Amino acid sequence: MCGIIGAVAHNNVQPILLQALKTMEYRGYDSAGICVVEQGKLQTTKAKGKLNNLETLLEEQPLSGHLGIGHTRWATHGVPEVRNAHPHQTQDIAVVHNGIIENHQVLKETLTAQGASFASDTDSETIPWLWQHELNNTSDEEQAFLSMLNQLEGAFAIAGVKANKGKRLWFARRGSPLLLAKGEQGVFVASDALAVGTAADEVAYLKEGEWGWANTQDIQVFDPSGKPVDIPWEPMPEIVAASSKGDYDHYMLKEIHEQPRVFSEILHAYASDGQNIHFPQASFIENDPLPSRIIIVACGTSYHAALTARYWLERYLKIPVEVDVASEFRYRDPVIGDNTWFITLSQSGETADTLEALRLFKRQTPQNKTLVFCNVASSSMVRESDGVIELYAGPEIGVASTKAYTAQLLALALFSLKLASDAGVIPAKGTKQHIQKLFDASQGVADLLNNTSAFDTLTPLFSQAHGALFLGRGPCFPLALEGALKLKEISYLHAEGYPAGEMKHGPIALIDESLPVIVLALRQYHLDKVISNLHEVQARGAKVILVTDMEKNECPNNVDALIHIPEGDFFSAPLLASIPLQYLAYNVAKAKGTDVDQPRNLAKSVTVE
Repeated sequence: MCGIIGAVAHNNVQPILLQALKTMEYRGYDSAGICVVEQGKLQTTKAKGKLNNLETLLEEQPLSGHLGIGHTRWATHGVPEVRNAHPHQTQDIAVVHNGIIENHQVLKETLTAQGASFASDTDSETIPWLWQHELNNTSDEEQAFLSMLNQLEGAFAIAGVKANKGKRLWFARRGSPLLLAKGEQGVFVASDALAVGTAADEVAYLKEGEWGWANTQDIQVFDPSGKPVDIPWEPMPEIVAASSKGDYDHYMLKEIHEQPRVFSEILHAYASDGQNIHFPQASFIENDPLPSRIIIVACGTSYHAALTARYWLERYLKIPVEVDVASEFRYRDPVIGDNTWFITLSQSGETADTLEALRLFKRQTPQNKTLVFCNVASSSMVRESDGVIELYAGPEIGVASTKAYTAQLLALALFSLKLASDAGVIPAKGTKQHIQKLFDASQGVADLLNNTSAFDTLTPLFSQAHGALFLGRGPCFPLALEGALKLKEISYLHAEGYPAGEMKHGPIALIDESLPVIVLALRQYHLDKVISNLHEVQARGAKVILVTDMEKNECPNNVDALIHIPEGDFFSAPLLASIPLQYLAYNVAKAKGTDVDQPRNLAKSVTVE
């Protein structure tokens, strides 16, 4: 969620910190701040709102020093005000923190009784005061830091600095992601490789519970018990530098148009010969027998992709596939059983609820296999799963997921085809035909994106709308959920996705002349029944937008807007139908003047509960 940056460098760190925070804006935030150790004293500047507010303050009164930390905050405890912005500090210690300190209230009461003076409403402010307390009790800096960590309950990624002996950058990771990086300019800690992609050459991903300190000459990392550990340095991925939006108005628009390239990379990675599918980082898929049950757990957009895969897997494999929201799965005492595969979906690989659901599954049934579909090869979920199917989407900056979502759909389609082919329920000829249809869909998406003027005609239908309803059947039902989510995320219009057959069980009461209803009517998914539902909507005066692969002369009359897409098969059709829904959300949000890439209250990667 929030962005952490820390730097100890040979030159002034202010520009490094500020640039890193700009790079992490996509993660979502409501305030920002930096602290620099300047001539043995802590110098802090914080601002509410966007980073340009902080930048203006720093232009008026620059900071200068070789050691510092910075943070973009997304409010959890305390309203978005300057007093609650990070860094939080005592006179001699400053800290930035991602996560939640669950025992902060008890700590705050104890520390207040010992003389601490809290200035914010946050849980994070307990960290510097507790650290200060431990330093008052010992001259051993490492022992004081470890003692402080051992008293914290909850999840955290921490970067901290001290005045006076201000030569070390301190850090710790438990539950929230944090990495180390180094280059000619110095040593860095960050919550995101993108933050230091242009400043560092090497990166190391801290493991759960690891902590340590760094200066320009030395880096020390310890395990939770305080034992030194080796640092597994690796080259900084080149992809982290490819995060410019180029000539596009928004990152979201750029990422929509990147989808044909992403599809091509996925297809050539896993089905390059057009007839066989291989997942080299998940060998158990080929070597192990089929499970008797599959559980898929995800959040948000990834959950919608998982729901789509259930239709594919159950149709061909005839085994139960359970799809669950991660935050519900981990708290409902799930019954798992033997011979079960557990699949997680996450763009970042750090989604807190999904990661904890994975860990719960592994604790309960370590004999079962785990598989992750993920866009970040270095993430926690990838490192903790038995197998990975990488998405190859590249950095996704827009908070509303587009290319990562369709990358999940395509990878799940190939996964479903692979299992069905190996089980013999789809013959080799049929597998080849389905793979070809996925290649065709990649070109079909490119064709749609080369002629987007048809999508522009939908925007006026939303000028007076109080909401929107998306309807579909089969795999178009989760696609309706996804279309509604995209629209509400960035336009702030209320929107609902619903199975078309359930419309008469409630949502039909919402329909009036000002409600746009988007009907997903594809040949593969109960077309006749969906058209019947469309007529019911029309009879009640709604504005009907039809997304279909029917020929125009077959379409119902008098719809308010018609979006024609190329025809796909059972696996490829959702890829094609996703494009107009993404463009619809983008165009409506742009017309309403909202912040398309950083919608209010939302964060890109939800790394806390």
